[in-house]
Amino acid sequence: MTRLLVERRDERGVSGLLEVVMTIMLMAIVLAAVFAATMSTTRATEGTGDRLQNLDEARVLMATTSKDVRTAVRLSAGTSPFATADKNEAVFYGNLDTTSAPKKVRIYIDAQHRLIEQVWGPDPGSTAPNYTYDTTTPTVRLVGRYVANTSAKPIFTYLDTNDDPLSPTPLTGTNLLAIKAVRIELVVYKNSAFNGHSTTLVNRVRLPNVDYNAVAG
Repeated sequence: MTRLLVERRDERGVSGLLEVVMTIMLMAIVLAAVFAATMSTTRATEGTGDRLQNLDEARVLMATTSKDVRTAVRLSAGTSPFATADKNEAVFYGNLDTTSAPKKVRIYIDAQHRLIEQVWGPDPGSTAPNYTYDTTTPTVRLVGRYVANTSAKPIFTYLDTNDDPLSPTPLTGTNLLAIKAVRIELVVYKNSAFNGHSTTLVNRVRLPNVDYNAVAG
């Protein structure tokens, strides 16, 4: 009788232990599912935030770059407003925040994937149409960050009067003179574990000063 009671107690103990183990396993499964769902939500939230930041940065970059390129102007008849017309760098003369002499403007990507703008005023004593820009210190402005353009997907594409791309870059000679518009494509990508997509904005900028206004002032 005593032996039978002991065996029954052992059976109840084993059954109770199995129940505890099963309960722990179920709790582990539930916790794993909750953790996975939480991580998925976190990744989605972080990814959306990064993509929105990409878009905001791209909009600022595009608005500033388009506005400034649109001011491009010839220093004198028969010359190009562009001193350099390359894929990811443009140097041009423009009526940028001025009512007198045009300024020399350089827009380019630096080693930190930032879009930088340098602006020179004309040298003291230089006059139209023989302005020079060699001795003054440029004003430097950070236009925006996270620029991911490559040589295969350049920022600047220079277009002729028929909207056909001019090449090869950097443009020289008659191709510099043929620029009538600039296609700007900005690829912005903030590198993040939660963000796997870049943002791309494209705009075509006409150069009204090239045809209608030689030099301010």
